Amino acid sequence: MKKSRFIVLLVALGCNIPHEDSRLVFTEKQLPTPIQLKGEKLDFGLEFALNPKEILLKDQNLIVAEGKSLQNEKVHLLDLRGQKYRRSVGKDGLGPGEITIGYPLLDSGEPDIFWVYDTQQFKFSAFSIKDTSSLAIRQFKGLDIPLYITSVDWGPNNTLLVNLVDGWVKYFQLNTDGDTIRYFGSWENMLDGRELPQGVKREDLQPNLLASLHQGKIKSNPSKTRFVKAGTHVDFIDIIDIENEEVITVYGPIDELPEFRVSMNQGFQMPAFDLSKLTLKYLDIYAGDKSFFALYSGKSFREISEDSNLNRLFEFDYDGKVLNHYQLDFPLIGFTVDEINRKIYGISTDMDPGIVLFDLN
Repeated sequence: MKKSRFIVLLVALGCNIPHEDSRLVFTEKQLPTPIQLKGEKLDFGLEFALNPKEILLKDQNLIVAEGKSLQNEKVHLLDLRGQKYRRSVGKDGLGPGEITIGYPLLDSGEPDIFWVYDTQQFKFSAFSIKDTSSLAIRQFKGLDIPLYITSVDWGPNNTLLVNLVDGWVKYFQLNTDGDTIRYFGSWENMLDGRELPQGVKREDLQPNLLASLHQGKIKSNPSKTRFVKAGTHVDFIDIIDIENEEVITVYGPIDELPEFRVSMNQGFQMPAFDLSKLTLKYLDIYAGDKSFFALYSGKSFREISEDSNLNRLFEFDYDGKVLNHYQLDFPLIGFTVDEINRKIYGISTDMDPGIVLFDLN
């Protein structure tokens, strides 16, 4: 497909894109018997309290983004080999090398490098694990596209796979100049076979409402050939073959839309949820070499730290088959996986937030 910024504008404004997505469903009854995992809180000799928001494993270092608002030191580097705190990065500001938010964390595959996408400045910032500065070593800002990026991860050959805030198209592959490499998938397809809340009509819904309804994180596998997106408010997982522009959508274990009504914000439709019934679905994902993991909650945001009905991890292959079902004994909001050593590192949201180790061996 020819690279073009003009194509992005057309589809973002509502051009309907054909789709050939596949749909799979799993239920609680179809899940394997849960494997109980016992977590161990790790001590890195920290002299300050963590409030972790996201976590990334990079070259035997845990990269941990802070959830609380800090002027500086927005991202912490923890050495797994020595199990010690290394340093923190992320100077607050709008100047060169500075950031205002330390997440989401992204991995481009470059040795010793991790990235932060600052959603306030729409700025991508690369940090070096080996460098001693708290500033980013590289930055680029504001891809030349007409609408904001909501979810993103690095793809092959210095490209990005993104969701935009509006438009029927699900996925765009862009280069760092904002040129479109390819686009595929349709949000409209997500309503096939779904029962809408009372009074909501499918033909009245605008694409930005569907994109907002199906928000979630995107993660790429190490080879950048497969991506996974998991819904925060809708229990769906997209398994994305970027080269072939194919998407397998897996629904479960509930397979239903949350209660919502259509509201308007600055002329755009937005879903207004019934907060008394709204539960969080997939909080985080990890895309591995041959399988991927999804962290499932099923609780409301107010209940997320409670020690009852704790999180579960579902492991899938890239055909959408559930391989394993793990029951955790800590409430988590995020995680990463060491596939070689078969270890899971979670960030807890209990009374003493920190890093929790789960051993799969």
